Amino acid sequence: MKIIGFSAGSVGREGNVDRMVRAILEKSGHEVEFVKLADLKYSGCKGCVQLCAKPQVCRLPDDAQPYYQKVKEADAVVIGTPVYFDTITAMAWAFIERFFGYRHVDIPISGKPFVLVVGGALMLDSAVEQLHKVLGMFEVNVLDTVKYLSKVPPCFKCGRHKECEIGGMYHMFGDAAKEVTVTKEMFTRWEDDSEVAAAVAAAAEQLKNI
Repeated sequence: MKIIGFSAGSVGREGNVDRMVRAILEKSGHEVEFVKLADLKYSGCKGCVQLCAKPQVCRLPDDAQPYYQKVKEADAVVIGTPVYFDTITAMAWAFIERFFGYRHVDIPISGKPFVLVVGGALMLDSAVEQLHKVLGMFEVNVLDTVKYLSKVPPCFKCGRHKECEIGGMYHMFGDAAKEVTVTKEMFTRWEDDSEVAAAVAAAAEQLKNI
C-alpha cells in the first residue's frame, strides 16, 4: 500500500497542517510520501486539455507535474490546507484544480480514499465545504476530514497588532488586541489538543484499514 500526502502549509516552517498530514501518514502503517507544496514551483490549470485528455493525467511541465501520476497510482491520498480568507489557500486550489486532467471520458481516481486536513485561526467550515465540493467533482471517497481551530492568527508573527484594526487578532480580541504581548505559549499545537489528536489517530486508522 502506498499513500501520498500533500500539505499547503506555510513556507519556511512545519506548521500545524504540515504536522497533521505527516502524523496521519506515519500512523497509517503504510508506505508513505509527504510533499510540501510550498517547496514546489507550479501554477493552476492552464487549460491545455489536448495534453491531458488521452493519458488522463496533468501534463503541464513544472514541479507539480510528477505528483499527478503518483496520485493516480496511490492507494490513498491525504491533502491538507490552512484557511486563508475563509477558504482553502490558492496553493491548495491550484494543485487540486489540475486534477482536471483525470476528468476525461471517465475518472481514474473515482472512489480513491482521501483524508482531508484543514487548520486555521478562525472559521474553518467554508474551507471544508469548498474542499469537499471541488473533490466531489472527481468522485473520490473522502474517508475523514480532520479540523484544527488553532486560534493563532498571522498577527501573532506580523508584529503590528498594536496599531491594527483589520487583522484577525483585532477580530478575536477587539481593542484589547492592542495591549496584548505575544508570547510563545500563545502558539498552539494540534498535538496538545486531545480531541484533534484523537481525530488524527482515527483518520490514520481508517487509512490503515483500506
